[in-house]
Amino acid sequence: MTRHGGPKVRSDRSRSLISFLVSSLVVVGTLPLLALTTGVALDPNDGRQIVTLLYLVYWPAYTVIYVAWSARTYVRLDSEPLRRSALIDERDHRNVFTRTLGAAGVADTAMSGAVVAVFVTIFIAQQPVMREEPIYVALTFLTVAASWTQMMFSFALSYMRLAARTSETEHFRFSLPGPARFPDYLTLASLVSSMAATTPAEMLSPAAWRLVRANVLVAFGFNSVIVAMMVSLLFGGFLS
Repeated sequence: MTRHGGPKVRSDRSRSLISFLVSSLVVVGTLPLLALTTGVALDPNDGRQIVTLLYLVYWPAYTVIYVAWSARTYVRLDSEPLRRSALIDERDHRNVFTRTLGAAGVADTAMSGAVVAVFVTIFIAQQPVMREEPIYVALTFLTVAASWTQMMFSFALSYMRLAARTSETEHFRFSLPGPARFPDYLTLASLVSSMAATTPAEMLSPAAWRLVRANVLVAFGFNSVIVAMMVSLLFGGFLS
């Protein structure tokens, strides 16, 4: 935890861990509530049902907590404190201990969440009892939305960290006056991830172009394949 000219700033690793713990508590409190309010029968002997519900509640909860907290943290920082915070997070993500825990970066987390969301959706679509329950369908759509949000947000952080990595090389030039702040990187990632025709920044280095290219490819795969497959599977369950 560091101070950058005023507000207290937790590291990205700390936010991830705390978000995980709080989301786990949300899951513990939500599952009994779902059983009481929706009539969904929880079978303690059905491990697949329990694990599926755990994930469908955990992933959206984690995304809301982590993304909202991180965005609020970075939006408050001016350009220089933002650069220092990005460098600290970059160093943390290169830490051997962090990589051993599988937390080498939010991009890894976002992609892992998307992949798991695919398998969970396929599993629900193959279970007549689940796919006919509105609560499962609603939670699945929340999970898809959470995965897309994590994907977009992870690239915004990647753009920010690339820009902070070296002071000698300029990677992005935004059309707005003044030094770039986190909302600028968030806008860039959201436009690229939604396959917009224009972007608010000019890419000035090979590293920047590679990162934007990766963003486009991942977003295209997510938007045209993952989302389309999930919608088809879920609505196919309703119409069958």
